Amino acid sequence: MEEFIPSEAEEQIAFVQWLQLKKLHHWRTPNETFTKSWKQKNMNKLLGVQSGIPDLFIIVNNKVIAIEMKRKKYSRTSPTQLEWIGRLNSAGIPTKVCFGAKAAIAFVEEFMI
Repeated sequence: MEEFIPSEAEEQIAFVQWLQLKKLHHWRTPNETFTKSWKQKNMNKLLGVQSGIPDLFIIVNNKVIAIEMKRKKYSRTSPTQLEWIGRLNSAGIPTKVCFGAKAAIAFVEEFMI
C-alpha cells in the first residue's frame, strides 16, 4: 500500500492552525500571484512581488522568524528560495525550510522559551 503524503498546502494549513491555537502572530505574503495578464504581471513587479520569499513569518517572543514550508517528501527548494533564506539568516531573521507541519512546529518551539 502506498504511503499518503500530505500536500504542501495541507501541511501549511495544519501548521497555521497550530500557530492560531498558540496565539502566535504570523503572516503570509502572497508573493507569487498567477495571472495571464501581462499588465498585471508588470504591476506586480512594480509593487514588489518577488519569487522565493518564505511562506510564513512568525513573531515568537518579540523575534521574527521565517519558514519555507515543504511537504514531507518529493519537495525541492528553488534557487531563489535558497537565496532568500540566506539573506534573511544573514540579516538576523532565523529562516528555515521545514518539511511538514511537525518540523515547522519544532522550529518555532526552539524560540518559545
